[in-house]
Amino acid sequence: MVTHLYKNFITNEKVYIQNIEFWKSLIYTLLSVEKLNFKEYLTTTKPDGSLYMDGNPIYNFKIENSNRAVRIIQETPQCNDVEFSAWINSTELSDNSKIDELVISIELSNETALMSIELINAWIVNKFPKQKMEKFIDKLFTIKENLFKFENLHDKELIYA
Repeated sequence: MVTHLYKNFITNEKVYIQNIEFWKSLIYTLLSVEKLNFKEYLTTTKPDGSLYMDGNPIYNFKIENSNRAVRIIQETPQCNDVEFSAWINSTELSDNSKIDELVISIELSNETALMSIELINAWIVNKFPKQKMEKFIDKLFTIKENLFKFENLHDKELIYA
């Protein structure tokens, strides 16, 4: 059974801000140990200063002096499954520089947060090349599908046992 975190983040600004702080803390903890400097590269506020509050991105960062970045898209929970996908996207920033971003799209749960950390660690800390990273994403997705398929079967067996 999946326990979603910050479930009503889209409709509650206080929860949305707490959710952003969750990601800031997680990323800071992961990257500060590696002495990596990073900053946001996408605009998440409207011209009037209010938040967009659409979850895309819920958090983003680019490593200084690097063309690597991460964008985390968070969706409103729709089911009790582990919802997770990721891909590498090449994009051009407003200053005409090009970056490769790891895009992670999730319904936030403990499981998807841990999977996100694994991907961010591989992409940013271990600097997996693009092709190796794509294989790693595929592998992680396959593991997720198999692992949580068995968990769901186990839950159903308990119900019908």
